[in-house]
Amino acid sequence: MKSLHPLDSTLTEFKKDEVNFNLERYFQTILDNKWRIALFVLTVLIASYLIVNSLTPQYKAIATVQIEQKESQVIDVQSLYGLDTQSEEYLSTEFEVLKSRPLAEKVVGRLDLASHEAFQPKEGLIDKVPGLASFRDRVLATLGMGSDTEVDAEVETELARRELIKDYSKRLMITPMRKTQLVDISFEAPSPALAREVANEHAAVYIEADLEARLERTKTAASWLAGQVEVLRTDLTSAEQQLADYIEQEGVINLENIQDLNSQELKDLKTALVQANAKLAEATIRRSQVQKARQDGSLESLPTVQADSVAQKLKLDVVLAQQKQAEASKRYGPQHPKMLAATSDLNTARSGLRAQVNRIVETIEFEYNAALAEEAEIKRRIGTAEQQFFDTNRKGSKYQELQRSVDANKRLLDLFYERAKETTETVDLQSAHARILTPAEDPLEPSKPRKAVLFLLAGLGSLLLSMLYYIMRELFNTGIRDGDDVDQRIGLPLLGSLPSIRKGFVRPVVLNSQEDNDRSKEGAIFKEAVNTVRTGLMLDRVDKPHKTIMVTSTIAGEGKSTIAGHLAYSYANVGRTLLIDCDLRTRGVSSMFGVNKNDMGLREVLSAEAMLEQCVIGIDNNLDLLCANFTPLNPLKLISSPRFQSHIKEAAKKYNYVILDAPPVLPVSDPLVLSGYADAVIYTIKARATPYQHISRCMQSLQRVEAPVVGVVLNQLEMGATYYSYYSYGNT
Repeated sequence: MKSLHPLDSTLTEFKKDEVNFNLERYFQTILDNKWRIALFVLTVLIASYLIVNSLTPQYKAIATVQIEQKESQVIDVQSLYGLDTQSEEYLSTEFEVLKSRPLAEKVVGRLDLASHEAFQPKEGLIDKVPGLASFRDRVLATLGMGSDTEVDAEVETELARRELIKDYSKRLMITPMRKTQLVDISFEAPSPALAREVANEHAAVYIEADLEARLERTKTAASWLAGQVEVLRTDLTSAEQQLADYIEQEGVINLENIQDLNSQELKDLKTALVQANAKLAEATIRRSQVQKARQDGSLESLPTVQADSVAQKLKLDVVLAQQKQAEASKRYGPQHPKMLAATSDLNTARSGLRAQVNRIVETIEFEYNAALAEEAEIKRRIGTAEQQFFDTNRKGSKYQELQRSVDANKRLLDLFYERAKETTETVDLQSAHARILTPAEDPLEPSKPRKAVLFLLAGLGSLLLSMLYYIMRELFNTGIRDGDDVDQRIGLPLLGSLPSIRKGFVRPVVLNSQEDNDRSKEGAIFKEAVNTVRTGLMLDRVDKPHKTIMVTSTIAGEGKSTIAGHLAYSYANVGRTLLIDCDLRTRGVSSMFGVNKNDMGLREVLSAEAMLEQCVIGIDNNLDLLCANFTPLNPLKLISSPRFQSHIKEAAKKYNYVILDAPPVLPVSDPLVLSGYADAVIYTIKARATPYQHISRCMQSLQRVEAPVVGVVLNQLEMGATYYSYYSYGNT
């Protein structure tokens, strides 16, 4: 795409999220709109004054109540209520009770607030106007939206009651004091006396309601305890009967002594078993020695035999008999009587020794059998004693279980009986857990509306809101704001910025004489800004100045025709200038100068009915106008014709400067054709108004036809007081 200007190759793409937050720009925006902001704030203050003065004053009365966390009662039965009066949750619960709906209903009923004027429902606008209410009812009946009168009356009564309670709750305020047991009960009402009366009554009803509730709880607890006492008495009787039946059935008497005897008997038997085991072990050893000695044939060498005195004596007799036999055998023969006597004595000694050894062996066997039998007997007795011990323990456990049941039922019965007695006695001894510490008094001044605060908030709020509005409008404005935007986002030179002035000072500048406009402050400022645009155009190409200059814009209403007319006036000061109205659809410049369709103009020139010199209208010195005195069926076809182009060239030869007032680019294609006849194209943009997307699209269209766009004129720009002061200084 070919560049529109050497300084820029492409149009700058604009994104909404790339908004620079320029504090100086937004501050200037606020300054530029300071009178609008002031007017808005003043309007809000006046409206606030009227609204606040129309409000009914409300008076607030405050009663202070002290809530005891620990109640001073003769007998403590709080455990029956399930309330922990020492916890913070207890006080929080009481604060919520103070706000409860049942409490509000009691106060409303006692004071008959439903009939009080302050609580009467406000009539709607329809109800206030005579005849409108009946007309509404007839319309509803015609539409079939009516209902039974009795049902409506009941519903309306219930709705009125609920609205009254809701209104009461809105006026009521419960305010606990931190780290104390005090709470403020405040109420707002149009009357000081009513506010005081309701605040005190609410506190009194709260105390009475708590007393009634706790009395009801006490009665309920007493009734429940009485029922539990009867149940426990029945349970105790049943447990005692079960214990008696068991004692009779099992014959359980002095179980503790029996258990002690069984325990001692088991202990003795186990000691005897140990001793019997020792004896059996010794007897087993001796018996083993006997069996071995019998196999070896050495019974006489047994330790038991060696330890027996009789056996030793008999063994000595055997030895002596052997000695006698030996002596006799040396002296006598085998058949000698003495030899036979010695042999007989030896045999007798040996027989006695064998008999004694046999007796010792039999004694060892007997002792072994006796020890074995003794051990078996002791084990049998231990088994019997253990069975008796276990039976006694089983009976004792069952007995103790039944006995514990009887004891537990007795304790429960005694406890519940005492509590039931205490609860019954405390029915008439309830004391209030709260008291009115400071009764409410008649308030001397209304609590609201707080006029000064409301005025201040209204003023600050309206000021901030209006400032925010203009800041946000500036922040999200997608139009071209100033010269920096022209340079950054369009990439073309800024030929000039025309100030935003009142509409009456723009078009009459062209219509009236320049002398009158020079005496007008705003007209002079506007003229000077247009001269700046002219100077920029002339300096753009000094060696060969632009002769044919086209003025266009994005859309209608951006001041294109006004700039074309003023620029023509400005060029008329340096040379002969012709202003041609090329906007054949709206006749913008022609209408500004008051030219009607009967005057000669483009129609006669294009139809060759008259020469160009005959059709122009003299406006001022060196300034002529060729008006659009007709509306063709196809303006684009006419503008594209060779005849139209030839007349433009002819005008450029006869005049020093030719100014073409072209239509806007976005709605029609006429400017794209006209740009081919011009040496320079001025693009007019209304500041902060024309969306950048439209400008970008039109610029691309001009770029495609290689239109000689030399720069941008930013129109209707808010300049600020400094700008006007500078020009005022220059004019003085």
